[in-house]
Amino acid sequence: MPTPDEIAQHKAKLAAAMLADSPAPLIRKRKDPPGTDPNDSNDQDDDDQLPTIPSSDAPTEDLFRADSNMVAFARQYATHKCLKPSQVTEVEAFAADPLAARQVKLFTLVLGATSKLESIVAAQPAFKVSPSLNKNLRQLAHGITILSRLASYKGERAKKHLLNMVKKNQFDLPPGIENVASDWGLVKSRGEYHLTQVRATCKKFLKNSMPEGPSSGHTNIFALGQRFVKDTKTSLTVELCARIALMRQQYKFYPGDDFWDKLNAELAWMLKEAGYDEHKIAKAFKQVLADDRAEHGKSTEYTLPEDTVIDAWQASVDTSIDADGADA
Repeated sequence: MPTPDEIAQHKAKLAAAMLADSPAPLIRKRKDPPGTDPNDSNDQDDDDQLPTIPSSDAPTEDLFRADSNMVAFARQYATHKCLKPSQVTEVEAFAADPLAARQVKLFTLVLGATSKLESIVAAQPAFKVSPSLNKNLRQLAHGITILSRLASYKGERAKKHLLNMVKKNQFDLPPGIENVASDWGLVKSRGEYHLTQVRATCKKFLKNSMPEGPSSGHTNIFALGQRFVKDTKTSLTVELCARIALMRQQYKFYPGDDFWDKLNAELAWMLKEAGYDEHKIAKAFKQVLADDRAEHGKSTEYTLPEDTVIDAWQASVDTSIDADGADA
């Protein structure tokens, strides 16, 4: 056991050492607890010197191996895709390039492809509505206007139905034309023109069906309906006759420029009044048809087509209208 003097001497010695000039203290790397560092193979302290950090420019063995594997994969994949030997070489060089170089190359290729695409588009002739497309637009406009399920005869809804049918059938239109504003504008303009012309023709039929004189001399609803569907793919049905009867009723009240607006308003009122119930709507149209048959022409001269089956074309128009959610 040390004596008090020995203890005092030891403390004095340590105190002197603390005050004496000495080299900088050792900086030791902190050692993780045993088992937490995967690089530790034993519990001994690390060397006193700091480890040398390799230059970031010098590829490690793992990075070199990864680059070699990528180049090999690029060569194999390019060959599998049957690229030309010169193209395979380009793919290999691309795979070996640094990330920044690859990004520059990709951006350059995108710009080059864009320039080529623009030159191809510029070389194409200006779009025009062909005679075939014009005929199809006229048939669609006619078929939609006299559709027995249409909820609005004028305005954006009728135009929407027509354009959706054009998109669905395409006809002889170039792919993606609806994404080219100027070209699609020509199609829309021509479609609107035919809708207007069909409405004018129908209005003329209504006027001519009620000549001056006794109502017995008026065109009966069956003959009037045949005029409406002439030169179209639409079949004359009882439902269509009822629609035409509603047109004639409203034309008798409003023969002026606001006829189609008044017809739309009357149809909207009927649908709302019936609570959009199909059975109630059918009853209302049945009454309109009965009134027309009693007032115009001689009902004994014809028989309405009770069992008419619509053709595939009219069925496709009906389906498109239903898909738009605008049927009666």
